[in-house]
Amino acid sequence: MHFALRLTLAIMLLGLISYAMFSFPLSEGHKAIVAHLGKPERVLETPGLHFKWPWPIDKVYSLDCRKRVYNTKFTQTMTKDKKSVILLTYIVWKIDNPLVFIQSVATIDNATEKIEGLVSSSKNNVLGNYELRNLVSTVPEQLKLQEIEAGIFDSVVEKAKSAFGIEIVSLGIKRLAYPENNVLAIFNQMHAERGQYAAKYRAEGRMEASAILSETDLEIAKLSADAVRKAAEIKGNADKIAAEIYADAHKQGREFYKFTRSLEALEKIVDNNAVFVLRSDQPPFNVLSGE
Repeated sequence: MHFALRLTLAIMLLGLISYAMFSFPLSEGHKAIVAHLGKPERVLETPGLHFKWPWPIDKVYSLDCRKRVYNTKFTQTMTKDKKSVILLTYIVWKIDNPLVFIQSVATIDNATEKIEGLVSSSKNNVLGNYELRNLVSTVPEQLKLQEIEAGIFDSVVEKAKSAFGIEIVSLGIKRLAYPENNVLAIFNQMHAERGQYAAKYRAEGRMEASAILSETDLEIAKLSADAVRKAAEIKGNADKIAAEIYADAHKQGREFYKFTRSLEALEKIVDNNAVFVLRSDQPPFNVLSGE
């Protein structure tokens, strides 16, 4: 009984030892390199249980190939217009080629140092083609942050993959600072830009006000012309009606019409203080004598 128990325990222990010596698990998101007698032979990417020869015949290098985020150190860089800026850049990266990675850098710390060097050199080259206003400006058209980030990314992505087996997934400027001697220049630049915007808005306001006044004057002139036209039409209609009335009166009583017209003419000619010496038998004064 004791012998059977001991035998079972021995078999189980031997199985555990064999499992540890001849196999190893590979987790999701990891890759492994199996080196046989010191020479890398196999790259394993499928999660699960894999077999190997015991150490020192085979040695397994397991690598976490999930995405990592690395923040570079603050580095001072010169722009095209000779202004110093201090940048902190973030990089999202992962191990793409385990074999190249192991042979070139081997560890994560060494990999981040290589990434730091690549990005630092690229920042100097790329920012040398841009001015300070492309990094900070109140004018949206002058900002080119995305273009600068894309330039840095493009210059490091192929180098990182071919030299170190590293895939740069994304890259961007996380923080931007300025040396003290550049702060005043930045404020002056922003003040000048705001002044340009204010002048532009004032000019647009004056143009719009002028356009509104022109439209108003045009509308007033149009209304005045319409009023004059309507007044002329009304006067013409009134004169026409008056003429018709006079004509009707003349038809109905020629002598009475002649008499009233003579009175109207006399009223227009004679003033209160006027003295005339005329023959009374001549029109329109003949109406005074009843002739």
